[in-house]
Amino acid sequence: MTKYLPLLVLLLSVGVFAQTTTTYQSVSGAVTSVNATTGYLELGGSFRTPNSYGSGCYYGGCPAWQFSGYTLAYVLPDGTTATLTNFTGTADFTVQSDLKVQGTASGYDSMGAPVSVTVNWQFSAFCRSGRGGGCTKHYLGGELSVTR
Repeated sequence: MTKYLPLLVLLLSVGVFAQTTTTYQSVSGAVTSVNATTGYLELGGSFRTPNSYGSGCYYGGCPAWQFSGYTLAYVLPDGTTATLTNFTGTADFTVQSDLKVQGTASGYDSMGAPVSVTVNWQFSAFCRSGRGGGCTKHYLGGELSVTR
């Protein structure tokens, strides 16, 4: 029996420290005039991204605009929440009809569990110049992956 004890401890510890990743799809959402985005998860809940992460970049340029140190928040379908303050990522603003943003963050959720998050989303921007100018933005989709 004692010769199997180390194997038993190893097997039990693997189960204790196993991480799982769950990916939540988002097919609807909203984008504000300053690019703050809310993606609504298909099974309930949402993710909320910061505004102004693309400050200094104009649509039609910046294929790999980098940002860091922002806040990303989410609510999962089971009610678990997190507000992570180390959101870092890139934005591809080269094609106005398909603007792509992706990033990562980590921290602790409302249950005290350590989490690592990857999020990506796409939106379009139709912009007008001159009097009455501005941009009309449409959320195209995204996903939130949570590892805990």
